[in-house]
Amino acid sequence: MLVAVLSGFLVAQIASLVTTIYLHRGAAHRAVTYHPALAFLMDLVLWLTTGIRRDEWVAVHLKHHAHPDEEGDPHSPILLGLWAVQLGNYFLYRKAIREPGTMDYAKHIKLSWAERHVFRFSFLGLAIGTAGLCIVLGFWTGLLAAFTHLLLYLFFLNNLVNGWCHARGYKNFEKVVAFNNRLIAWITVGEGLHNNHHHEPGNYSLRRSRPTGRFGEVDLGLLAIRALCALGLAEPRHSRDRTPA
Repeated sequence: MLVAVLSGFLVAQIASLVTTIYLHRGAAHRAVTYHPALAFLMDLVLWLTTGIRRDEWVAVHLKHHAHPDEEGDPHSPILLGLWAVQLGNYFLYRKAIREPGTMDYAKHIKLSWAERHVFRFSFLGLAIGTAGLCIVLGFWTGLLAAFTHLLLYLFFLNNLVNGWCHARGYKNFEKVVAFNNRLIAWITVGEGLHNNHHHEPGNYSLRRSRPTGRFGEVDLGLLAIRALCALGLAEPRHSRDRTPA
């Protein structure tokens, strides 16, 4: 049981890391670009762990930024209620994708051959990923690990950002929507610093240096991006002036 839960948590953290540095900061806001080989690897990880299609995720996210906490926002707890978003964020995403005009927000996304012909089969990716866990951990342990991961990723971690961080927390920028929560930032690879992000969406860092920000803001995604930059696998936009101290 413990092995399954810990394995599921680890997979959820890997999926969350790829979501924030690749889907969010890279594909959606174009704050950082990645080496094609690494981009393919991250697409593969997302396919095996989440089944997410890159263009769909980007479209819904940018629609949210176009209408933050106002009419047109796909998942605003201010409009829909905190628990409607906290528990139903996945279904709100699927609903938004089907709405006319949503995919127009992802016109800049150029899907690779693999994304168009292989990774678009979401359930196949999830089935292969689950089978891999079963092979490594054993059948029942692998199934429980997969269930734990999906529960955390689809109904807890991402929902905390779209739900709780738009309703509770502190602000570095009072006139900007959303809030920061340092604990949520730890378990969502930096995404809990959501007020900072809405203040400057194009910045690949989600933390703010003092005195602008508060002591203790940790963005693990930023550390990952810096490591990839050092290896020559990533290149931030405006790399000379957009990394807070």
